[in-house]
Amino acid sequence: MPAIAASTFHQACLVVMVPLLQDVFDLTLSMIGVVVGTGLMATAISLPAWGRIEAYIGALGALKIILSFAVLSVSAIAISFMLVSYAIISPLLGLAVLITARIAYSISVPALLPLTQAILARNSRNSSKLLAPIGRLSSMTGLGRLAGNAAVAPLLLLGGVAPLIAPIPVYVVCLFFAFKQSSPAMTKCKKSNEYKNRITLPKTALLIGFALQLCLGATYVLLGPLIKDSMQLNSTQATTVASYCLTAAVLSGLVAQLGLLPIVRKHASIVQITSAISFTAGLSLLCIAHTLSFIAMSAAIIGASAALLAATNSVYLLKRLPASLKAKGSTTLSCSQFAGLATGSLLGGFGGETSLTLTFSFAALIALVFCVGGSGFVISHKPVARPLRPSDI
Repeated sequence: MPAIAASTFHQACLVVMVPLLQDVFDLTLSMIGVVVGTGLMATAISLPAWGRIEAYIGALGALKIILSFAVLSVSAIAISFMLVSYAIISPLLGLAVLITARIAYSISVPALLPLTQAILARNSRNSSKLLAPIGRLSSMTGLGRLAGNAAVAPLLLLGGVAPLIAPIPVYVVCLFFAFKQSSPAMTKCKKSNEYKNRITLPKTALLIGFALQLCLGATYVLLGPLIKDSMQLNSTQATTVASYCLTAAVLSGLVAQLGLLPIVRKHASIVQITSAISFTAGLSLLCIAHTLSFIAMSAAIIGASAALLAATNSVYLLKRLPASLKAKGSTTLSCSQFAGLATGSLLGGFGGETSLTLTFSFAALIALVFCVGGSGFVISHKPVARPLRPSDI
């Protein structure tokens, strides 16, 4: 679904534009962390509610609401940026609009992926045929991030607001087709009593997901400021360089998912512990990175390792659940990951004002204890199950 790629495109643009947002809205790193963290925490809290909304009004109705929120919130973010940059409104008023629009976006648009997965599952009578479209959906998120990271620099040549406006036409087109859609596969379905059963989810998988995203959230927020301080660049130059480094990270993640997993899929345990160790090593390298090549290499290591660790962790959780409860487990893991991103954004914002090196060191310590330690626990208590596949991502 193009709207899913547009969503991750928008997220990637905001992350890369942190130095520019600081200048336009007169924000400190801690304030940026609060804005990003608040939005991510709102996502973590609201995501399970969309399952109930879909049960009442159907998937098509829920998609219409989400896409409407997407058009309005992204437009509001772009308008506030433009009005403040031209000094038409005060930075304080623009910030209020930005935060409101960001929260509206965060409680709605991230639900696109799980709802689309539910529609695919409803249409598929053969579970083996479901893996391919689910894999394509996951690749859409990666491609959206890749396009967002790569497109910020050239779009900035058209104006500072251009990267924020770019996703709006995609949302408008998707919303138009959503209102034209009347497929019975997207209508309301009956509730199942299976989801009323209590379940104990694998806590280790949830903890690994939380810690992984916490470290990534802090890294995303601090990468631009790290480049700015290390290379003595202005905000626009730092934003441009950060976009290329994040592009390298996302590209390395896609290569790992699509190229490496088919080769090592029979050794999921080795992949999990190795990726956890290399992820920690990548964070540690950022503590001493002072050149562009070193920062880009660290970002690429982090991107590839995070992609592999997230995939193996998700597969571990799904292996431990019965078929009727896999969706609930996946949603809970997603909530844990968004909560980790929110916490990491706050950590990056407040910690970055104190010391970039100290904050990256703390993130590396968290990765060592929870990602490496948790993965070690997982592979020592692994259930017998099928090999890892790229479509499980």
